[in-house]
Amino acid sequence: MEIKCLKKNQSKRLTNQHKKSHGVVGIFGDKAKSHDLTVGRISHLVIEQLEKEFPQLSFQYRTNIKKEEINEALKKINSELGQTLFVSNSSIKPDGGIIEVKDDNGNWRIVLVSEAKHQGKDIENIKAGKLVGAKNNQDLMAAVMQ
Repeated sequence: MEIKCLKKNQSKRLTNQHKKSHGVVGIFGDKAKSHDLTVGRISHLVIEQLEKEFPQLSFQYRTNIKKEEINEALKKINSELGQTLFVSNSSIKPDGGIIEVKDDNGNWRIVLVSEAKHQGKDIENIKAGKLVGAKNNQDLMAAVMQ
């Protein structure tokens, strides 16, 4: 997988946006907090629906996962992966949490990790019909991955 770097103009746009919204104050405003809570509620609805549709399976909801656990799983796939862990007790806490299902061997398998991001002006631009991007032909400013 190749990840393309952001162009300078997007970096400048984000810097200006953070200055205008006073950084963290703007990022964690009322709309963003509401969005974070909503994605958590949706994750609980998803697990309820999974339990209804697949009553023979066991599901669980977690609020975080230790990076050590991720590294161990990566090492099982390939010994080259999961090598560096700088903080031994660090973890990832996605806004909407983590849903897992128990497999036939009794191991928990992640089926959903949900994260909320309410930043930028995507919603305002969509409502105004304004297209964005380098060629002004996109609804959203998306990260570019290949």
